[in-house]
Amino acid sequence: MFFLNTAQMYKVFFNECLILLQPENKNLRSGNIEQVIDIERVSSFMALLESLDGAKCVEEPVFNCLIKSELIEAVISSMVQLPAAGGLVRNPAGEILFIKRFGRWDLPKGKIEKGERVEDAAVREVEEECGIRQLKLVKQLPSTFHIYRSPYLAGPDNWVWKETSWFEMRYDGGETLVPQTEEDITEVAWFAPDALAPVYASTYGNLKLLLGDYFA
Repeated sequence: MFFLNTAQMYKVFFNECLILLQPENKNLRSGNIEQVIDIERVSSFMALLESLDGAKCVEEPVFNCLIKSELIEAVISSMVQLPAAGGLVRNPAGEILFIKRFGRWDLPKGKIEKGERVEDAAVREVEEECGIRQLKLVKQLPSTFHIYRSPYLAGPDNWVWKETSWFEMRYDGGETLVPQTEEDITEVAWFAPDALAPVYASTYGNLKLLLGDYFA
């Protein structure tokens, strides 16, 4: 089950491209717009994904999809839903906790288990991936969205819509950070807000959006 607000604009990433899913009356044409597309049916949106599948995109091109509000639900529902949750953790020094997986910096996050509360999943994933405990929830942050093709789903319709719910957390402990190597995490580190250049140089578009909104 996923929460859907068809009145909002969805910013979803696929294959290093930013796709804007928004009601057609909100015609955003500023920024690095690669293409403005009228989406009149679900198949039109899936055709866009197919055209971008395997493409080598640079500079995060933006595809502005103008779509009727009632069609947004159909587009999202056509894909497998994967709800996830994670944390933007800060310590008393104001530093932020990052993990490195597959050579790229990210915030700790993971899949929400069946029957698990979103908040509990976010805390559990941070604890498991970073080896720390006694986290305190501060507030909920905006969700991020990601589309990908799952190798674990049979057939050509293996599209996944992943919504990650984020929470700001506070950590006051002094435990040694331990990366969860079985989840391919090789490093866990604290970064000061004014020293995030290495993160921005090797991270994901979703994370840049989240951090941009957080520090705005």
